[in-house]
Amino acid sequence: MAGLVFGSALLSRIYPKTFPAQLFFTSSFGATTWVVFVMIAACATSLSMEFQYGTIKELIYQQYSRETILISKWLIMLAYSIYLYAMTGVVALLGKIVLVNDKFSLGDTGTYTYHLTFLEQWLATIGSSFITLWFILSIVFLFATLFRTSTTAVTVGTVMFFTFNIISTLMFKLIDKYHWFKWNPFNFLNYSNQIVDPTRHTLTLLSDNQLFFGSLVYTLFFLCIGLLFFRRRNV
Repeated sequence: MAGLVFGSALLSRIYPKTFPAQLFFTSSFGATTWVVFVMIAACATSLSMEFQYGTIKELIYQQYSRETILISKWLIMLAYSIYLYAMTGVVALLGKIVLVNDKFSLGDTGTYTYHLTFLEQWLATIGSSFITLWFILSIVFLFATLFRTSTTAVTVGTVMFFTFNIISTLMFKLIDKYHWFKWNPFNFLNYSNQIVDPTRHTLTLLSDNQLFFGSLVYTLFFLCIGLLFFRRRNV
C-alpha cells in the first residue's frame, strides 16, 4: 500500500492534468479507498477462517466466551485500521513533500472546497472516511458470522461495498420525495463526502453532526446484531 500511495504521487508529478496532485492528496493519493478493500478482506477472513479451518472450536474449548472472541476481533481490526490510516497518511505526506511540493501548498484552498485548506480537507477526509469505513465493517462482520468460508465472506463484503455506493447515489430521489427516508443507513455513507462538500446536505437532508452520530449508532447496531448471530451460531 505504501508503494501504491507513492506511485500515485509519482503519477501526479508526471501527469498533473490527468492526476491532479491537489485532489489526489486529499485522499492520501487514493489510500482511503485501498484501505477499505484491505479492511473488508481482513475483517471477513479474521472470523470466517476460524470456522473454515475449525479453529473456532479450539477457542471455545479453551473456555473463551463467544463475546470475548468476537470483541477481540473487533479490537484487533480497529488497531489494524488505525495503523493503515496512519501509515498511508505519513507516506502521503512524504509523497507530497518529495514529488509534488511545488504543485500546491497545504495552506491553499481548493476551487470546490473554498471553506477548507488542502491540509484541513485531507484531515477531514481521513477522519470522516474512518467513520464510514467502520460503518461498512460492522456490516462485513455481520455477514462474516453467517458464512463458513473466507472467500464467500470477502466476496460478499466487496460486492456490498460497491452496492452501497450505488444505492447511496440513487436514493436521493426517494429522500427528496419522502423526507423520513433520510434516516436509512445508506444515506450515512455520504458522511465523508459531505464533510468536504457542504452543498451535499441539500441531498442528504442531514447535518454533519447527524451523519456523524447516525453512523456511530448504525455501526454499534450492526455490531450488536452480528454478536447476537455469533452467539447462536453452531460450530
